[in-house]
Amino acid sequence: MSDPTTNPIIICRAVGKSFAGVTVLESVDFDLRPGEVHTLMGENGAGKSTLMKILAGVHRPGSGELLLDNVPVNVPSPLAAQKLGIALIHQEPLSFPDLSVAENIFMSGGSPQKEGKSQASPSWFVNWSAMYSEAAKILESLGVKLDPKAKVRGLSIADQQMVELAAALSQKAKVLLMDEPTAALTPEEVGDLFRIVRRLRDAGTAIVFISHRLEEVFSISDRITVLRDGHCIGTRNVKETTTDEIIRMMVGRELGKFFEKPPAQIGEPRLKVENLSSEGRFADITFEVRRGEILGVAGLVGAGRTDVGQSIFGIHSQSAGKVTLDGKPLNISSPRQAIDQGIAYVPEDRAHHGLLLPMSIATNTSIAELKKVSKFGWLSRKKDRHIAEEWRDKLRTRLRDVSQPARELSGGNQQKVVLSKWLLTEPQVLILDEPTRGIDVGAKAEVHHLMGELARQGKSILMISSDLPEVLAMSDRIIVMREGRITGRFDRSEATQEKIMAAATGQHSTLEAKPGPSGPGSPATPHPVRLRKTDASSSLLRFRELGIALFVLLTFFAATLKTRSMLAPETLSNILLFTPIIIVVAMGQMMVIISRNIDLSVGSILAFASIATCGIFVTHPGFPLPLAALLATVIGAAMGAINGTLIAYLRVPAIITTLGTLSAYRGLVFIYSGGRQVDSNYIPEALIDLSNRSAIYIPWIIVFAAMIAVLTALFLRYTRTGREIYAIGSNPHAAQMRGIPINRVLLLIFTLTGALSGLAGIFYASKFTFINPSKTGVEMELITISAAVIGGTNVFGGSGTVLGVLFGCLFLGLVNQAMPVVGINPFWQKAVYGVAILAAASLDTIIQKRFGKSA
Repeated sequence: MSDPTTNPIIICRAVGKSFAGVTVLESVDFDLRPGEVHTLMGENGAGKSTLMKILAGVHRPGSGELLLDNVPVNVPSPLAAQKLGIALIHQEPLSFPDLSVAENIFMSGGSPQKEGKSQASPSWFVNWSAMYSEAAKILESLGVKLDPKAKVRGLSIADQQMVELAAALSQKAKVLLMDEPTAALTPEEVGDLFRIVRRLRDAGTAIVFISHRLEEVFSISDRITVLRDGHCIGTRNVKETTTDEIIRMMVGRELGKFFEKPPAQIGEPRLKVENLSSEGRFADITFEVRRGEILGVAGLVGAGRTDVGQSIFGIHSQSAGKVTLDGKPLNISSPRQAIDQGIAYVPEDRAHHGLLLPMSIATNTSIAELKKVSKFGWLSRKKDRHIAEEWRDKLRTRLRDVSQPARELSGGNQQKVVLSKWLLTEPQVLILDEPTRGIDVGAKAEVHHLMGELARQGKSILMISSDLPEVLAMSDRIIVMREGRITGRFDRSEATQEKIMAAATGQHSTLEAKPGPSGPGSPATPHPVRLRKTDASSSLLRFRELGIALFVLLTFFAATLKTRSMLAPETLSNILLFTPIIIVVAMGQMMVIISRNIDLSVGSILAFASIATCGIFVTHPGFPLPLAALLATVIGAAMGAINGTLIAYLRVPAIITTLGTLSAYRGLVFIYSGGRQVDSNYIPEALIDLSNRSAIYIPWIIVFAAMIAVLTALFLRYTRTGREIYAIGSNPHAAQMRGIPINRVLLLIFTLTGALSGLAGIFYASKFTFINPSKTGVEMELITISAAVIGGTNVFGGSGTVLGVLFGCLFLGLVNQAMPVVGINPFWQKAVYGVAILAAASLDTIIQKRFGKSA
């Protein structure tokens, strides 16, 4: 514990903050000393996270001041906070799943340098060997065994938190802000995290900790500050206070026991699950839930508990076994069917799977049972509002009005809205997945009271929870899962934390496991299910480029069998000369798609740059070709910069922006040209010669396209900005919170894409020897998007390679030039492009669904 006489490193004086006229913080005083863990506690909506985000530069205070080392500071952004030595670790790790562990560590501003260079100096180029070596040292210092080269996608929440801690160390953070870091961790993982937190504290790091778990708070904290309704209630030394006092400060009243399940009359079995299996997820699951009973499902993260609940609810398919409800077999293949049968599922992730955050509380309440608020298919706002207000009163949900967006509520009140939505369906079986995750003690007590009341009414509840005190206190019986199988069964009277953890971790044979009431007990030494792995997805992605290359060869071979004209020099020349035009534009389009955006204006930019430049040849026949190429590139860059400015700084979605500029720029083509084309006799021989053989027997446009592809690959691989493009596409929210200059990067890549499209306009004139305003660049956006997506650039952002896109360009160049040769109507080209995009995008979607978070 730090010395009480030590000067605070951070002081908040009378800090206030309001959102849309609603006061969230009011005159809050708070201080943090070096070498201490200072915990912030309070109910959901008390203002804890807002205060943390003010310290981290996510929000700016509306009033008051911040002092760092007794000097007033302004923290306008997460990047500014990082430069001041302040790092924020969120409840949900801000990871970039498509990047390596080492990149995640250093993406926030840490920059491993070559020997002799300052660690603090900016690094524009990535030194991969130095980065891997430094990442390994940091991970080793934390006692964490992770491969620095491994992708973060597939790591557990605990491992991702360790990566974020390593990132904080790489920044040499003096202040570490930890917002609910243990919410999704097992007790063992919490122990590992606390071991590292204590080590950092002892080394002098000042740590702010937020948690709703009182036992954790009292084991790790030196001081506790309590917020309530945006006000600071007080600060206590841990050694001089009690849990009862902290709870009184938080809620302003006595709560009694947190977990107190009222007695309920348990009846006959209602839901029976027999030998249920789902390939790659779980196997041979057998249990039953009786009327009025709460059956707890315990186990470590990844044990398959959620998969079982989702399979019963129809989200995942079942490969074997059966489910019966009140003795009737169920064949549920969708959540709608489950709802109709009287089953409801409250998901673990309420923000992403439980709520429509931008929509109103009333809409969220009735969305699963719209027939109760509609007549003849027409929704009644009056009924919608009335029902929402009823459930607000029943669950004592704290909100301003049922018409406000769900995203404005605190976590505990959001959970109540999710519960009200499913209780409105009048379920007989309620599956609750982590029902109190991330909510405060007051809301937790209310949820537990509601669960007990539902059980007393005869509802059957399947409760999945990682909170062992909750499982032990609320469950009538408990089953434990490990690696997709049930490894323990316990009655309420005999269950202990030690027994449950032994069954969950496989520390010894679960001989005390009892036979299931509707089937045989778990075997003493169950064979683990082979759960989903990342190897298959990694292998698929690793060989995707090879598959594309083979497909190109097969397409060419099939066309050759159709007609020998495919081997004619003229045909081969047309294929080879059309492909460089696609390559140059596709390099920019690939970067845009990696950043999770799209550019529909590339064809129009190409056309305008081409017609504007070639128009100069008409009026100035001797105009130098290098200057013409430079002019086309500058014109394209300017048009791309307009796109980038609208997207990055005015927040106009990329698809809307570039759809608009597609038409606007095409209009400029006709205005500038007057609808007249530039004929071949005006195109200088020097420009036409770019498509002929050079001194090295390869046309110059192919050489230049290859050089641009190589430079793009080097830029994406070895520059910091290149890796930031991948980070933005992999997780835009994390990129913002980790201080990546998103606006600057987006402006850059749209400007580069425009510049490449402008340069491609010169190549186009060289290849076709004339510029027709109504034909030049038409469908180039479709072709380049197809090339990027077919080449493996993920439509969801975050991944893509130059090599794959090159093969995609070659395939489309082959299709474009070969179809007329083999006698296929050119109009089929659009169909081929569309089918190719759909096939590639579908493959990406299948990978995402098949491998989930670990893909």
